[in-house]
Amino acid sequence: MNSNNESGKVIKAGLGYTIGNYLIKGLSFLTLPLFTRLMDTSSYGIYNSFSAYSNLFFVLVGFAIHSSYRNAKLKYHPLEKYYSYISSTMILVLLSLLIWGILCIPFGKYIGNLLGLSKTMVYILVLYSFSLAVITCFNSYSSVEYKYKAFLLIAGANAVGSIVLSILLILFVFKKWTYMGRILGTAIPSVLISVLIIGYFFKVATPPKKNIKPFLRWGVRYSLPIIPHGISQLVLAQFDRIMILKMIGSAVAGVYSFAYNIFSIVTVTTTSLDNVWSTWLYEQLHSKNNRAIKKYSSIYALGILIYLILLMLISPELVKLLGPSVYAHSVYAVVPLITGGYFSFLYTLPAAIEYYYEKTAFIMIGTILAAVLNIVLNLIFLIKYSYVAAAYTTLITYIAYFVLHYFIAKSIVGKSLFSTKLLLLLSLIVIIMNFFVLVTLKMVILRWILATLIFVVAMFVEEKYLGLIKQKLLNILKG
Repeated sequence: MNSNNESGKVIKAGLGYTIGNYLIKGLSFLTLPLFTRLMDTSSYGIYNSFSAYSNLFFVLVGFAIHSSYRNAKLKYHPLEKYYSYISSTMILVLLSLLIWGILCIPFGKYIGNLLGLSKTMVYILVLYSFSLAVITCFNSYSSVEYKYKAFLLIAGANAVGSIVLSILLILFVFKKWTYMGRILGTAIPSVLISVLIIGYFFKVATPPKKNIKPFLRWGVRYSLPIIPHGISQLVLAQFDRIMILKMIGSAVAGVYSFAYNIFSIVTVTTTSLDNVWSTWLYEQLHSKNNRAIKKYSSIYALGILIYLILLMLISPELVKLLGPSVYAHSVYAVVPLITGGYFSFLYTLPAAIEYYYEKTAFIMIGTILAAVLNIVLNLIFLIKYSYVAAAYTTLITYIAYFVLHYFIAKSIVGKSLFSTKLLLLLSLIVIIMNFFVLVTLKMVILRWILATLIFVVAMFVEEKYLGLIKQKLLNILKG
């Protein structure tokens, strides 16, 4: 990259986000057996419905305004003006909370009936969604500034606070309505943290009294197309499980959900790295450093490919380790889901260019088309081929998703900023490995020998040509 210091900053932040997210997601994963025992199936189902709705409502309440922060940093100079923009967005989110709260007074009961929640829970949902929007804004701000320690502090405090308070409320306050203990235990820490974040943003820069309208006009215009994009992404991530539940049954849906939980290892990794990669890419696009973009996007794509191939090769043993024998067959879905995860990652490369050039409407259109394609393919193949079909429809959808956005980004810039031949080769390799792993499921020794060889060769090549991992890990250990 431009310098050793810049390289170190990016890699250190990338490692920080990834390791931190593993620890936080791991904490939630480890407490899963505890809450399934503290809550009956009905209460657990109500809480999960509440959680799913919050993923939708936080985009609506927050206007997806967090998506504008990277562009805002390049648009508004000096930095004080950028910080004023961020504090202005907090005013927007607070106004949105007020409007939603007022709407809930006459319509809360109807919204609750539609969602299967009580009116009280609708109020909590809106307040919790508001807090998620604010925390997401802080996460975007910290990634733009490479402040991964601040991200880890907020995310860790939220996760630990949610778990501890939920347990206390379930055991001592809401013994009969355990779902309410879990919901309030999740919402209260998040709301308190969001108040602290807003106070922090207002301390960094006071929202302008007279010139706030241009800030919000630009921010809303940029972010509004991201709302249907976010909803469509939720459809891509969750609708296949809903369709399996409705079309085949809950037992099969449970097996597929288990496979998807293993697939979440991929999404946690790629999302964490994208927080840093996108920020760096914006800087290079702003400097018109196309050579660096092509070079490091190739290295990035190759690195993720190696990681996912290793994960694929050990996935049968991972399935056995994380679940009882009843889930063993889910490996036939895990492998194509991981393959699809590679194309989901590849999509982030051209998507960042669309974000940079403020072509968010194209992102919206592409995601909606992908969501529709996924639903249609599931309707055609689910009944005939059961839940494994959903894994392959997800794979096909993500391939189409990447290809569409690749050509959109190319048309925006007038040329490809990435190595087309290399991306085609890497795509072919990951698809071949998908079927290789499925053919060699019972050949444990062969797969593990191959995984070991790939890992050793990858480490040797990295140290020979880059030498980044060893150098930066030593720097981190030194403080």
